[in-house]
Amino acid sequence: MAKEKKKGVPPEDESVDLFEKSGATAKDPAETAEAAENAEETVTETPAQTDAAAENADAETEADTAEEAAEAGENGKEQVKRDPRDEKIAELQDKVLRQQAEFINYRNRTDKEKAQMFEIGAKSAFEKVLPVIDNFERGLATLSDEEKEQPFASGIDKTYKQLMTVLTEAGVTPIEAVGATFDPELHNAVMHVEDESVGENIVVEEFQKGYKYHDTVLRHSMVKVAN
Repeated sequence: MAKEKKKGVPPEDESVDLFEKSGATAKDPAETAEAAENAEETVTETPAQTDAAAENADAETEADTAEEAAEAGENGKEQVKRDPRDEKIAELQDKVLRQQAEFINYRNRTDKEKAQMFEIGAKSAFEKVLPVIDNFERGLATLSDEEKEQPFASGIDKTYKQLMTVLTEAGVTPIEAVGATFDPELHNAVMHVEDESVGENIVVEEFQKGYKYHDTVLRHSMVKVAN
């Protein structure tokens, strides 16, 4: 009796025939192992290369983004600087500051000029009063002690003293002369005398009293200087 063929299992000779018909050849086990190792290396190296490529791509993207941001910032600054409204505002602010500075300088200058004009006017007025004071002093100097006790002479003396008080309060003061060292800024020497009893360049006599208005000389003292 003939043996029955098992379903799904080809005969041994048919399996050989099919392998041969497919054209495949048996491979050496060593070659198969080497191929497997190469495949594993390829699989192992691929993620690292992928990460490096990704990092390079991210770095390039960040560099491009930073460069674009810098360019945008520069363009924004240029737009701000070139904005005509901002330029106009800056121009107006500068103009206001200049006007304020000019006004302050003008005010200081006018205040100084007013003070100088007042000083000049006061000096001129006081200079005109000095001869009146000289006449009072000359008149009182000619009176004797008995005449000074009379009511009229007493009234003249009181008027003279009141006038001198008013001038002193206004800043007019007499210049020291007799016994002081000669000062050409204050004294006008009209005579010179040799006197061993006094020192050198000492004022020994005053012919006309001098006056100052604050630090300004209204009139120099007319004096005699020794040695």
